[in-house]
Amino acid sequence: MATPTRSEFIAVPEETRRVVRELRAQLGLSRATIEKRAKVGTDYIKRLELGRHPNVEAARLRRVLQVIQQAAERGKVSAPLTARLARAVKAVAQPGKPAAR
Repeated sequence: MATPTRSEFIAVPEETRRVVRELRAQLGLSRATIEKRAKVGTDYIKRLELGRHPNVEAARLRRVLQVIQQAAERGKVSAPLTARLARAVKAVAQPGKPAAR
């Protein structure tokens, strides 16, 4: 019988919220597009960007950041914004696992 795993919740820094919003706007991605690609619920990005929930499920946030990071690699994103995204990804990386590149 499988052991149920507990969800890990983390506080989302304001900087991470800003990076998500700025990159989404710069890349021309809608909230719905990111939500669909990251397989998170409707209005998740809106609530994330607005800070409606100070703590979010870590796995969902990691998926959102991964989707944005992949889009940023394909699009033209400024170096400073790319560096801010890398810091956000590193901040939510799973303990004991290297951050995705």
